[in-house]
Amino acid sequence: MHKVVAFTGAGISRASGVPTFEEMGDIRDKLSRWYFRDNPEDFYKILLEMKKTADNADPNPAHRVLARHNIPVVTMNIDGLHRRAGSRELVEIHGNLEQVFCQRCGSIYDFYVVEKSIHCQKCGELLESNVVLYGDSLDKFYEAMELIVSARELLVVGTSFQTSTASQMVMQAELAGVKATIINSHAEEEVPAYLERVFDE
Repeated sequence: MHKVVAFTGAGISRASGVPTFEEMGDIRDKLSRWYFRDNPEDFYKILLEMKKTADNADPNPAHRVLARHNIPVVTMNIDGLHRRAGSRELVEIHGNLEQVFCQRCGSIYDFYVVEKSIHCQKCGELLESNVVLYGDSLDKFYEAMELIVSARELLVVGTSFQTSTASQMVMQAELAGVKATIINSHAEEEVPAYLERVFDE
């Protein structure tokens, strides 16, 4: 059993310069399956901007302290900052911006290939991202839940609870008898301070 498992949302990356969805207007509508289907060019322009923002950001003290204490992380974020901070046990429940792939022929490309074309270089099919869109199923839901209920404490960081994913995770944790601790502001200061107290106990 893990002493602490973290569940993180966009707020943990705010101090790294990555905006939350609340700060990005109608972004939720545009990160949907229907929008991708009807507006693939614009969809990839949006994801490309998000990718560049994430790649120009650095993990902040909240990301780094979770990695330093080897705390398993379930994240809704697609910015890759937990991975870059060194977190090894990581479930990116909404995917990431590392690659795109072709469902027809199985080709996999680095994400930045979409700067040249959003279609497969081998067969011409529209490329798919690794991002879980609104309207998609969560393929890693049960993997995430298994990790969360293995904890004595679930540290919830930087989520507005605007998505059903966050509410479901916390509810299931509490049903399993896992204590939920929520830090939703100033994560870069509050998470290191909180974990210092937890691991000094």
